[in-house]
Formats: sequence, structure tokens, C-alpha cells
Amino acid sequence: MSALVLLVAMTLAVEPRLRHLGVTGIVERFDAFRCVAGLAFGVPGVLVVAQRPASRVGWLMVVIGTAQAAGVAVGAYGLLGINDGGLPGDDWAMWVSNWIWVPAYLAVPTVLLLIFPDGRLPSPRWRPALTVAIAGIAVATLDWILQPVTLMGEVGRMYPPGYQGVFAHLTGVPQAVRTAGTVCSLIAVVAAVASLVVRYRRSDEQMRRRLQWIVAGALLTVSMLGLALMVPWGAPIVALACVPLSAGVAVAVVAYRLWDLDLLLSRALAFGAVSVLLLAGYALIAFTLGGVLGAGAAAVLVALAVHPLYLRASAAANRLVYGDRDDPARALRRLGARLSDAGSLEDPLERMAAEIGRVLRVPYVAVEERGAVVASWGDRGEVAERVPLHHQSHDVGTLVVGERLRPKDRRLLAELAPHIAVAVHAHRLGADLERSHARLLAARQEERDRLRYELHDGVGPTLAAVALQMDRGRRLVDTDPGKAKEIMDDLSARIRATVGNVRAIVNDLRPPPLDDLGLAGALAELGKGFAGHLAVEVEADLPVLPAPIELATYRIAAEALTNAARHAKASHCTVHVRARDTLELHIDDDGVGLSSAPRQGIGLTSMRRRSEELGGTFELRSGDGTGTHLIVRLPLTTS
Repeated sequence: MSALVLLVAMTLAVEPRLRHLGVTGIVERFDAFRCVAGLAFGVPGVLVVAQRPASRVGWLMVVIGTAQAAGVAVGAYGLLGINDGGLPGDDWAMWVSNWIWVPAYLAVPTVLLLIFPDGRLPSPRWRPALTVAIAGIAVATLDWILQPVTLMGEVGRMYPPGYQGVFAHLTGVPQAVRTAGTVCSLIAVVAAVASLVVRYRRSDEQMRRRLQWIVAGALLTVSMLGLALMVPWGAPIVALACVPLSAGVAVAVVAYRLWDLDLLLSRALAFGAVSVLLLAGYALIAFTLGGVLGAGAAAVLVALAVHPLYLRASAAANRLVYGDRDDPARALRRLGARLSDAGSLEDPLERMAAEIGRVLRVPYVAVEERGAVVASWGDRGEVAERVPLHHQSHDVGTLVVGERLRPKDRRLLAELAPHIAVAVHAHRLGADLERSHARLLAARQEERDRLRYELHDGVGPTLAAVALQMDRGRRLVDTDPGKAKEIMDDLSARIRATVGNVRAIVNDLRPPPLDDLGLAGALAELGKGFAGHLAVEVEADLPVLPAPIELATYRIAAEALTNAARHAKASHCTVHVRARDTLELHIDDDGVGLSSAPRQGIGLTSMRRRSEELGGTFELRSGDGTGTHLIVRLPLTTS
């Protein structure tokens, strides 16, 4: 890459001296075209081969760029020697420069387009087109090899009067062969453009979006070359003819990531800017100081003027291709701005994924929690990178990136990861809060439904029957006092039973012992209720606890003791409760235990649900011959 730039820089460095000697300018003799083509194709080709050594397109671009850059450099050397007293091998250098550009020039609108972008023909049926292209290139190259060097003198003054050069007596290949070669080249150009159209029509939508820019650039390049042949001022057009095709490739890489060669595009853009700056520097020096300064001083001035501008062009190209990868502070500011503008729980992660994709210029970004994608951006393709996200030493998720990253990019993600993890952790907390709220609403509705059932199907019919019996007793007071007294006695018993049912319903909402005795006393009172059937030993040393924790612990213990008495046939049961940051409830009995696959009845389901609603754990052990062991842990603090 540096060699290509050096060859072009050397050519421009001697140009002021050539103009002082009266040699036709670089544009008029078509050397400006070769300078641009050498950088436009050679630099990207080197980078393609560096990343993909087997890329045929990359190697062809290297050959094209090297041929153009080397040709223009040896041509400048030959012209300087021929016009300024002689240099070793200047005649042969001029002869090589006279023809080496031909195969590189003709390969662009023919072979390159035929195998673009994957290095293969669209199908084996296109092999004749490739053969015709190679034949046309070979004939044209041989024709220029056998032409006298002074043939290029037709574009202006290039040689001293009387200069003959090498092979002065030859006139190229026969006219019939030359015509056949020209026809082959024209056919190959048409076939190459047609191959791109065929690829476009046969490709999927994604490949079409890539190829449409390449097709447009290729058509414009061919059109400019054709126009240059038809107008007398075609030399500047030829110098710029390679730009549309290079621009089409650049757009395809930037917008649709053709080849996934971001480095290629970044450096190609930078060196493309450098080539323009070199030409501009040459023009400035040639027309202002060319007659005063020598070639060496002119080269130094060009280098001093271009280098700082190249640094700016390189930074701009990197930002265009890589986004803010090389500016972590800017990336953090943009990410923070995105998160601060977020609204709903889902929105922050979606915004964050989109911003990461834009910052890194990658096609796909996703955030995973517990293996599930909770936010994504772009079109999902092959997952290339997975970055773990940690918050307070806990794994909270994974950032998925759909492209291989450079070590510098991984360092940037390492700086962004803690901030991303905070957002993911907040999302998880928000989701947990929503789930807890939903469970709370469901539990409240379940409680309401139970109360409605108790009142509607229990207390309600009882009170209705009491009212009917009361009316009946009132009618019998005068006619049958004995019967009326019997009805009143029955009503009294029913009313007392209904009062008991109502009290039971109220107590079921929150047992009075919890308010009167606290959790430890309530559990001890609960154990006394099993006297004669089950000996219950309670050990509890508890501080003041939140009401939901007290109620859940009491209900779970009541259900467990009931199961031990009814189903486990236990005679002794111990209840241990302690509370620090977590309340731990251990209930052990000496009963027969549970089967290897216990049925999840209403009791077990209720105990498990009460534990999980408060963010706790429920563990039931049995089957080892030592009875049933229940362990419940309920968090008392939130993280």
C-alpha cells in the first residue's frame, strides 16, 4: 500500500521538472488517470487480499492498481531521462510504461465486472465471455508492445526532436488482428455489464441492494470511457472514469456491508482523498513554484502539505465506516442521551441496541436475558460476538453483535458494557416489578373471589333462611307458641354459626393472634391447637417483621402442620424460625413422608405460591425415611 502511494508521489514530484523541460502535462498525456486508477484499485485490493488471501477480486484489483502505479512511475522516470540528459534504462522504462497500462485498463470494464463481487462467474455459461475478454486484452497489449514508443507523442510534446526509442521500426499487430481484438473487447464489455444485470435479477433482495450501486457505477464508468473516445477533450474524463465504479463499491460496502470489509473502505476513502490532495498539491506547486524549485523540494512541499490533511481525511473516513468506535467518550455521551430519552420499560433497551449498532456500524445488535432476546436492532444474521453483561458481580444478560470486532472495538464494548448492564438490570427489575404487580393483582382478585364465594354461597343463603324462619316464627307466636319457641331456638343456633363463619372469614384474612401475639406467639398458639394429635415444638426469635412476611409465614406453617397431622401421620413436629436479611422457616416432622412423586395439591401449591410471591424459595424434602422437611426462605430486604 505504501509502495503504491510512493510510486504516485514520485511521479508527481518530478512533474514540475518535466513541465519546465516542456513535456506535455500529466492530464493531457493520460498519466493523471493512471495515478488515480493506481490508488483507487490498488489500495483496496491490498486490503482485500490482506483480509481474504483467496479473494480473486482482491488480487485482480492489486494487479490493476500495481500496473497503473508502476507504469506511470517508470514513465515519469523515462521521460525525465530522455528529456534531461539521460538516465540508466530510460528508453526501456518508457517502453514498459507505453504498454503496461493496457491490460490493467481493459480488465476493469471486462474481467473485473464479470467476476464481481464474489470472484466467480455467474455460471459456467459465462466462460466464453471471459475467454473473449482475455483475448481482447491480449491482442491490445501485444499491439502496444510492438508499437514504437513515440506513438504516445501524438498527444503532445513528450520527446526531444528526432527521438526514436526502442522498436522504432515496428508498427504493431496486423490491422485485421487489431480490429478483431477491439471487437472482442467491446463484446466483453457488453457481456460484463450484462452479467451484473443477470446477477441482479437472480439475487435476493439483500444482494440486489448491494449490486444496484455496483451496476450503476459500472454503467457510468463504461459510459464515461465511451464519451472520452468521442470528444476531443476526453483526457480529463478518462482520468475520472474509474471513480464511479469505486464509488459504487464504496456505497455497497458502507450501506450493505459487501464483503464485510470495513477496513478496506476506510483506508480506500482515506487514500482516495490523499490521491486528490496529491494531485492538488502538484498542481499548486507546478503552476506557482515549479520553475523555481527542483523536483526534490517540490516533493517535500507536497508531503508536508498533504500529511496533516491525510490525518484529517483518515479520521473522517474512520468515522464514516466505523462510527464512534475510536471515540469512547463520544460513544458514551450518545448512549447516555439515548437512555435518558427512553420512555417505557421496553424502550430503553431498544434504543440502546439501536445506538450500539450505529456507534459500531454493525448490521445487528441484540440484548439477551436468560437466553431470550429482549431487544434487537437490524437484520439478524450470523452471531459473531457475545459480550457478557455484569452488574454488581451478577450476570444480568448478554450483548450480541452480528459482526467480528477488532480488539479496539472489544475494548470500547468493555467500557460500554457496565453502562449497558445497568440498563439491562433496570429492565429486569422493572420486568420483575411488573410480574409482582400482576401476581399481586391476581392474588387480590383470587381473595375477592373467595370472599364472594364465602358470602354468596355460605353467609348469604344462611341469612336468607334465617329471615324466612323468622317470619314463620312470628306468625306462629299467637297460634302455636311451642312451635315458635322451637323455631327461635333453631334460629339462635344458626345465627351463632353464621357469626362463627364470618369470624372465620375475617380471621382468614389476617389471623388475630398475629396482631395480639406477634408471629412467634401466633405460631406457638397454632401448635397448641394440635394437642393430643401432634406435639408441636416452636423455636422462634424474631424482630418486628413486615405484615406480608408474617402472614405468609403463618399460613405456610399452618398448612404444613395440617398436612403433618392429616396425611403424614406424624406425632412430633418442630418449627424453627429465624430472621436476619432473610427469614428462614424450617418445619420437620417424624411422619411417613411423601411419595417419590407427590401430587401437587391445593396445599402444596398454595405454600409454594405464597413463597414465590414474596420473591422467596420453597423446598420440600422427603422420602429418606426421616419424615418431611420443609424449608422456606423469604427475603426481608430488596437489592
